Amino acid sequence: MSSFNGTPENNSAPDNRSDGEIMLALQSGQDKALDALMRRYKQQLFHFVTRYTRDEDTSYDIVQETFFRVYNKAESFNPAYKFKTWLYQIALNLCRDYARKKKLQSFVSLDTWMGSDDGSGSLHDILTSGENIESLTEHRQTLKLLKNQIDRLPHKLKTALILFALEGHSQEECARILGITPKTVEMRVYRARKTLLQTLSKKI
Repeated sequence: MSSFNGTPENNSAPDNRSDGEIMLALQSGQDKALDALMRRYKQQLFHFVTRYTRDEDTSYDIVQETFFRVYNKAESFNPAYKFKTWLYQIALNLCRDYARKKKLQSFVSLDTWMGSDDGSGSLHDILTSGENIESLTEHRQTLKLLKNQIDRLPHKLKTALILFALEGHSQEECARILGITPKTVEMRVYRARKTLLQTLSKKI
């Protein structure tokens, strides 16, 4: 099994096979098929996990363990389902286990969300709302408050917010990853935004 070092691998020719075809190869005992999956997904998965854990070393471990489980559980993969959905479900379960073991309260780093080095970027990209949320971006202290409140969001709301608002997945794909309906995704993101806005309005 390949190791994950957090850097892209550009020394291999593009693999034009679908995820399903690569998984079938892995199921048939072709271990190198895992390399193709890692080249395709490890960077985006690492970015997602890092936004959740706010710790790169931990993220390396979680991503490595995710692909280790893909390798060990390859026979259980159903080709009727989307591989990326299955991959993210494994990673999310590991993130949840990490949170429970460490009892951490801080998961989402606004610094990776802001889009500017000084952390003064717009919150609009994350918390699109018609309730004058843009005006909050003028205050750096507000960003710190928002960070703290995101840390305190329930796991279900926080995960939906990350996948939909930050990662840019569609409601349908979020629903498949989280095992819920698209409508539930919509409601969780709405509740997360509303909770943050209400809390911040009391603190500013």
